[in-house]
Amino acid sequence: MKRKMIYAGVSWAAGMFLASVFPADLQIPAVLFLMLVSAFFFLKAGRKFSYCALSFIFLLTGMTVYTLNSAFRYERIRSFAGQEITFSGKVTEINDCGNDKTRYRLRGKINSETKADIICFCSTMDCDYSDTVSFICTPSEFENTFLFKTRDYYEAEGCFIQTDSVSGIKIKENKSFSLLRLIYRYREYTERKIREILPGEEGALITAMLLGDKSGLSDSSEKVLYRCGTGHMMAVSGMHLVLVINILSSFLEKTKLSGVRKFLVTELAIILFVLFSGMSVSVIRAALMMTLICSAGLFGRKTDPLNSLSIAVFLLLLYAPYLIKNSSFLMSVAGTYGASVLSPYLTSETDESDLFGKAKKRITGIFSISVCVFPFTVMFFDEVSLLSPVSDILLIPLCTFSLVCALVSALAGMTDVIAWPFLMAGGLSSKLVLKISSFMAGLSISSVTVRKGFVPVLTLFLAGFVIFTSQKYREKKHVFISLVISAAVFFSSSFVYEIMNRDILTVYHVGDSKSSAVVVSMNGKTDIIDITGNAKSSQYVSRLTDICGIRKIESVSFMKNPYQSMAAFSERLILSDVSHVYVPEGTYTDYGTGICGCEPECFTNGKAELKRENYTIIASEEGEVMVDYCGSTVKCSVTETETAEGCFTQNNIAVRQSASGKTKVYELN
Repeated sequence: MKRKMIYAGVSWAAGMFLASVFPADLQIPAVLFLMLVSAFFFLKAGRKFSYCALSFIFLLTGMTVYTLNSAFRYERIRSFAGQEITFSGKVTEINDCGNDKTRYRLRGKINSETKADIICFCSTMDCDYSDTVSFICTPSEFENTFLFKTRDYYEAEGCFIQTDSVSGIKIKENKSFSLLRLIYRYREYTERKIREILPGEEGALITAMLLGDKSGLSDSSEKVLYRCGTGHMMAVSGMHLVLVINILSSFLEKTKLSGVRKFLVTELAIILFVLFSGMSVSVIRAALMMTLICSAGLFGRKTDPLNSLSIAVFLLLLYAPYLIKNSSFLMSVAGTYGASVLSPYLTSETDESDLFGKAKKRITGIFSISVCVFPFTVMFFDEVSLLSPVSDILLIPLCTFSLVCALVSALAGMTDVIAWPFLMAGGLSSKLVLKISSFMAGLSISSVTVRKGFVPVLTLFLAGFVIFTSQKYREKKHVFISLVISAAVFFSSSFVYEIMNRDILTVYHVGDSKSSAVVVSMNGKTDIIDITGNAKSSQYVSRLTDICGIRKIESVSFMKNPYQSMAAFSERLILSDVSHVYVPEGTYTDYGTGICGCEPECFTNGKAELKRENYTIIASEEGEVMVDYCGSTVKCSVTETETAEGCFTQNNIAVRQSASGKTKVYELN
């Protein structure tokens, strides 16, 4: 029966995924189609009818559980949005946001009846973990924005409402012993000690790797690490847990403890690490897998990674169905499958007796993980690193060394005699990671954009091609060839797409009512105009350049209040190649000081006129940008008084115009 758990777990997850992706009216056709395709593969592979029936049952059950959870839990909690409620719950998360503001997550009841989690952003309260906080509020739903998909993120975390205004606050201190509070206090102490010993970016990187707290890292460093493929090291994951358990196991092997006692000690360490890491979904998934693997010997069973992964996925989704929408969970599962199942399958006959065999197995392992994670990268992120195989070989060992140094310091209670030498050594390794990452991320081939219209459909088609090939031929050679062909088709299609769209003028208007910018792009030339002078505009522009894969920028123009935004743009566009920077006449800058890597140039009479080969851009200090192209004009304005044709005041849109004058407007998401 243990192998049947694989079919049950995979089908359960597939059912929940279908229910989360397809609307209710399309779920039945999607299930019927999937059942027909699955039946074909089952019969082709010669599987028993019982396996086929088990898969269909768990597929339908997974869809039903997710749908019922949405109807009776999600919709019930959402219905309180806009209504005045009383809420009472225990504090489970505390995040200091600065300026005497704190974000709390509380788990309790609405109106003493409905169980729910709520995010409360308010003035800092005198409360601690596990304390009970009661208040009156009018909650609202989360909203997705261009900068961050807040609603999707918190829904995947099982939280559906928020509030930023509370009254009648009552705090009941939990005076009894709380393991959670003790662990979180030690987390805070550990973070303080690391930043005391390593106050720079090196300490912030070690803190991110050990605790998952990236708040100390600058935006440029974080962007550099993700672009070169080492960003996953900043999220406390199953790899961190495996490292801890391996260290502990090597110690336990030297003791005379029985198998049961070794398992109990290991399990205690797993539980403490899960709590210490903040109970992220990837760590909980890894904890369940490690528990199953470590306990297999006690029951006379052989460990089975795929079976353990299926059981872990089944249990997690049974407890929290909305995890099926969580990017960390899906990528963690996919990466684990690639590392523990696909890679061993492809390299089972590889001879590791020589250096070539070891290198082949290592490269195949990296390739397997990348292939399995890629479809979810397309779903959730803007770009995928092309240098991750190289960075995994060069940088992961350095990151692992820094992490081990931090772990030893934390396990030793952060005492100075141990923490100082280990953290200094880890800091040197982290500094080297940042230096190498900056160089790699600056390369033109460091990453490829995946947020294009055809990409999701193409990815789905290629995934189906690989599955069909593996089921039809069932040979390692054919599976590997299908993966290579899929990768080649994907990247060549992306290149062709870029070539086909070079002759189309695209005007992007991004931002909000206070922070607005216009980006004009055509024929590989991109101009950025900051029309409001708010530092937050740089966040919108940086996000847009990531989505569109813009690396080379012809000019950046600051039309208003440049002092607020120049430094922000310099930080956000650190990986971009900027040729010119324009500022209003009379703007003061220190001699020799570069903005976005350029000496600023002044425009006069309150207007900046940029003449390109086929179009002209005219921007004014009043917050208006006009683009003349082949006799047609596209105008973007921050005011809402303009109603003329061709004038756009709404934010986060793209206006695409061809030489024939055909215009298409679509919203950015």
